[in-house]
Amino acid sequence: MLISIFKRVYQSGFLVLGIVGVFACQNNQKENPLTSNGNTAVAKDTLSYSMDSLRILSPYIASHEDQMDTSYAEVIYPKFEDSSLNQLVDQTILLEGEPDIKTYVNNFIEGYGNFVEENNLNYPIAWTKSTKVGLILNTPRLICIKNGTYEYSGGAHGNFFENLSVFDIENNRKLELNAFISDNKMKEFTKIAENIFRTKEGLSDTSSLANGYFFENGNFSLAANYGITKDGFLFHYNPYEIKPYAEGTTSIVIPYAQVDDLLTQKGKLYIDNLKAYFHSI
Repeated sequence: MLISIFKRVYQSGFLVLGIVGVFACQNNQKENPLTSNGNTAVAKDTLSYSMDSLRILSPYIASHEDQMDTSYAEVIYPKFEDSSLNQLVDQTILLEGEPDIKTYVNNFIEGYGNFVEENNLNYPIAWTKSTKVGLILNTPRLICIKNGTYEYSGGAHGNFFENLSVFDIENNRKLELNAFISDNKMKEFTKIAENIFRTKEGLSDTSSLANGYFFENGNFSLAANYGITKDGFLFHYNPYEIKPYAEGTTSIVIPYAQVDDLLTQKGKLYIDNLKAYFHSI
């Protein structure tokens, strides 16, 4: 059940709408999910969390095609009881060094207000920024967080992106891809990814990637944006990365079974525990 509490307060010239979701997102109540203990798997509960959100409205009324509107910025995000986990979530949101989520949304609304005042606009077009954060993987050892953000600040269309982050929650640290794949195996890993990409795109092994794609010199490259799922490594290309905006996003999943020989020792432990966890539930 979702219970929302709406509070309208004028603060520093902005209308603040705080929305607090109080439902629990407990993925599993069994006592057999796994965490690592050396090379063995030990039963442990997955993480539970609630969803919080913050929305701030601009005091400037916008008008477009005889409709009244207002600009807003919002963030919807998971909140854990453990503050260290909340700091990991914050990392996925505060990508420009903002000190906290309130500053993150305030900066957008302040930017809109400055734009209106500098251009002396009576009824400007409304701007929007909406960030929705969720867990696409929640296990006792690893979590994968997705930040999906849409932003419109004028022009023909808005922009959106999805940013994926993988964390080792036993050590509270973000994991780069080389935590799983050895640097000297990355070329082979990339070739496997290219084969999967070509199959998904309906391309032959010899079809050029110079036409219709933005790969540098027509050579396939992995998206820097990677995550992990139950089934494999997820790579996500945002708009404009490899295709025009109108073509949208592109994602590929590389099954763990296809790259087992390319994993680092630490990566093998991570994936073995991941497989054991899902086998146990």
